[in-house]
Amino acid sequence: MDVQQLEEAWILRACAREARLVAAPHMPAALSQLGIVRPGDRLVAFADDFTDAFARGFDSCDVVLLGEPSVAAFAAASGGFDASYAAAGPHLWWFVNSIGGFGLRVPDLRALGRAAREAHALLVVDNTLAGVFGCDPLRLGAVLSLEALDRVCAGKAPRKLAAASVARSQLKRHRVDAAAECAHVLLEGCGMTALDLSADEAEVLERGLDTFDARMQAHFDRARALAEYLTANEMVHNVRYPGLTSHPDHAVATGILEHGFGPAVEFDLIGCNVGEFLSMLPDTFRTSPAGGPTTRLSAPRGKQATTIRLFAGTDDPLQVAATLDNDLRK
Repeated sequence: MDVQQLEEAWILRACAREARLVAAPHMPAALSQLGIVRPGDRLVAFADDFTDAFARGFDSCDVVLLGEPSVAAFAAASGGFDASYAAAGPHLWWFVNSIGGFGLRVPDLRALGRAAREAHALLVVDNTLAGVFGCDPLRLGAVLSLEALDRVCAGKAPRKLAAASVARSQLKRHRVDAAAECAHVLLEGCGMTALDLSADEAEVLERGLDTFDARMQAHFDRARALAEYLTANEMVHNVRYPGLTSHPDHAVATGILEHGFGPAVEFDLIGCNVGEFLSMLPDTFRTSPAGGPTTRLSAPRGKQATTIRLFAGTDDPLQVAATLDNDLRK
């Protein structure tokens, strides 16, 4: 497949109007590279684990970073901004993750989609953790969905790739969704050149799309098993996983997420910091590629903190739990 064919395949997969593939290290960078957030716009974002990326990537517009992903917080940060869906703008952008931020928050995308249109805002969702398999932001009210393709590529892509999908603007009874139409016009006029994919990258993407659903279900199932193990482990605390009733967004997550509650779990260590704990684990837990078959652990708040984020692979969760348990006891 060439780039156009892969974009067409992604359009079908995401039920989108159009899609673009971009090379970007993370989704704030992907949004910046699209060139649709322009000088004079306001960008309101809940992404407390990517604050530096927003500070660096959008110098020409007004960036407001939120402490929580609620409708009230987005509305309050948008007050006084005269937004328009006209091509000339100015445009008001709302950015949130389907699952993300510290604590793996799950916002109510339906409510945000409705509130965004009332404020003439354009809702952008970073759908990387849930993936198009686990969440459909365009159906829930987003006009633009961004997704890192690490899991699509099973961690085998030579570089970081992302897909940007735009919602269809045609509604029932021939009505047009002005927000989605605005996003389409902006993307069409951004002047971004097509991504130059190598033959290896195209092959990895094509193969990955064929097996994507089965692998994502495995990631989701293993994350749930590991979350339950960690919840029962007296050597950790504050386990955060949207599938647990203790999670603050559990009720919302049951209506937003599909096929499970994502591939990630967060928890806090007792008695040591992340750097000390990771140094005791086999290297594969730290160095395995993002989205690959091996469970991966990271330090979202730094190695001197106590918070660990676990990304479940497709490996045996019993073996992963046994390894974690052995090192926690040390």
